[in-house]
Amino acid sequence: MEYEVTVDGRKFRVRFFERDGELFVEHEGGTHPVRADTPLRSKVQNARVNGGEQRFGYHRGKDGVQIVLGGVIYEAAVAELQHVRLAALSGRKRGGGNFEVKAPMPGMVVAIKVKVGDTVKKNQSLLSLHAMKLENDIRSPRDGVVREISAKAGDVLEKGAPMVKLSPPPDTGAG
Repeated sequence: MEYEVTVDGRKFRVRFFERDGELFVEHEGGTHPVRADTPLRSKVQNARVNGGEQRFGYHRGKDGVQIVLGGVIYEAAVAELQHVRLAALSGRKRGGGNFEVKAPMPGMVVAIKVKVGDTVKKNQSLLSLHAMKLENDIRSPRDGVVREISAKAGDVLEKGAPMVKLSPPPDTGAG
């Protein structure tokens, strides 16, 4: 199976295949054997990729996938390559309007690192969320302007609770 995976705006092509009864993943970094030590439906995964063990968590929501690796949350979109090609042929475009950053998991807000009106860059830290015994750095999934902050330090949030609302960045009119 082939996928196009977008992590924080950067696109990767990933292919999974079986050879001699073993699972392999192929991407721009090469081809590596993979063995999952946990069921694939588990929210926390232990996997061995090319001999090295990785532990990561993820949440699949209607807006995409959030991956937690090393206490950092990455926004990801996963699409089968066939779907990506069909979408390109149909000329569909993604909206560039307001975007709401939601809690990827239940947790307590430790610190807010932005204020309303701030212009933020993609991957800039928005807030810290204590969850799964880790302090998770919630980062902006895109460039934008902070329009609303729905959470404050000390709030205990459910998964999917709105935290920060972003609007598109201002047109700089460079020229």
